[in-house]
Amino acid sequence: MKGRQSYQPGGRSGNAADFDALFIPRVHHLIKLGYDRLNPAEYAKCEETAVTGELVEAVGDVLDYPGENWMRFFCIHDDPPENQPKHRRVRRGRSRQRVDIRLDCSEFSPRARFRFECKRLGAGHTAGGYLGEKGLGCFLNAEYAAADPCGGMLGYVQSEDEQTWAARIERSLIDSPQKYSLRHESPWRHEPVIEDLPHTYRSGHGRGRGRQPIEIYHSLLRFW
Repeated sequence: MKGRQSYQPGGRSGNAADFDALFIPRVHHLIKLGYDRLNPAEYAKCEETAVTGELVEAVGDVLDYPGENWMRFFCIHDDPPENQPKHRRVRRGRSRQRVDIRLDCSEFSPRARFRFECKRLGAGHTAGGYLGEKGLGCFLNAEYAAADPCGGMLGYVQSEDEQTWAARIERSLIDSPQKYSLRHESPWRHEPVIEDLPHTYRSGHGRGRGRQPIEIYHSLLRFW
């Protein structure tokens, strides 16, 4: 591809199809490139923050020496604070919520941002925790990505396999659709954004109080 148009579309509001077709796959492509630089077996017992820190550093290394032109417009942040919407009680300084990973793209105006919350999946770390208030709930409560149409969950699989955990997450959503504000129009389904991340799923959720719903991309990464 040649020219500015080939990197990213010029804006989100008027070009949602391009946003979905370009930005979201590229975000996931960068996560996969970072993951490929790690030795998953080294992280089988690591805390989420340790795994996330290594993953972010690996993606940063990819961006330092971009292999494709569009990568020049991206940057990644580890544990950045989230500013609250104006209609909510303002949190300042250290009291602000902190999302695990944020990827920004400067080619959009305003800049496009994609946020990931990361959770371990293994002994003592259940599908309920993944979907709970400190996991998916951060998106549903608009603590994260309050003005965004989509966000991401990264599940660090530290036991069994990706299919097993995907089935458990799906069962939890099916059994309690109201608890997780699962939208009938957007149920949990297998939806790989890129071929190299085959264990990616998607679900749509309401957020109440007049807020727009949010689409969540769930990518399960094996770390054992």
